[in-house]
Amino acid sequence: MAQNKKTDNTPLVEIDRLVNPATITMIDRYVYANHWTKGKKVIDAATGKGYGAGILLSLGAKTVMGIDIDEDGVKAANEIYQSPNIGYKVCDIFNLKDEFEKNEFEVCTSIETFEHLPPERIDEYLQSLKHVTSETIIITTPRRRMPVWNYQGGTHLYEYDANEFTEILHRNFEGSDISALGLNEVQLPGGQWGTDIHNDLNTCWIFFAVIELKKEK
Repeated sequence: MAQNKKTDNTPLVEIDRLVNPATITMIDRYVYANHWTKGKKVIDAATGKGYGAGILLSLGAKTVMGIDIDEDGVKAANEIYQSPNIGYKVCDIFNLKDEFEKNEFEVCTSIETFEHLPPERIDEYLQSLKHVTSETIIITTPRRRMPVWNYQGGTHLYEYDANEFTEILHRNFEGSDISALGLNEVQLPGGQWGTDIHNDLNTCWIFFAVIELKKEK
């Protein structure tokens, strides 16, 4: 497959609010996204272990297809989440047109994928998502905290600042309605964690973008 990331997907056993309180913020991304996925045909691009796609279905999506390059993750997800309205498939996120029809899905979610992809292929990735989506694309990615990115290993190949992130979105979705919110992960007084919405993209922890695609004539 074309992606550099092999797998950095959190094992399901580790997503446990009592044992690992901060992992709840991973769930929050999908809970926020479900505002746009209710009653829709959805593709979850880079679905990982598949739990996010399962959340979207349980919260009202019409159907969900999760795609990833993690063959073991996809196999396990197909065994765990058995429903005629959900499925998982191994495929290349840069070439979704090879697997799916144009506008086959109404909504695409791609949660914490941006930072794992080579920056020189970001446009290719976004155009691939756009090809298979007719209405709305939802993207999240962590905001870069340092002035200049210095890659020091790991699966985060590049993290973006607010200007870079918004410029990339406007470049790829000209004429579409683009909204960007910030998410902040907040530790609660008792030691648990939660996620709050923040309007300042220059200080937030996570970018949360909603692209309402321009209707084709």
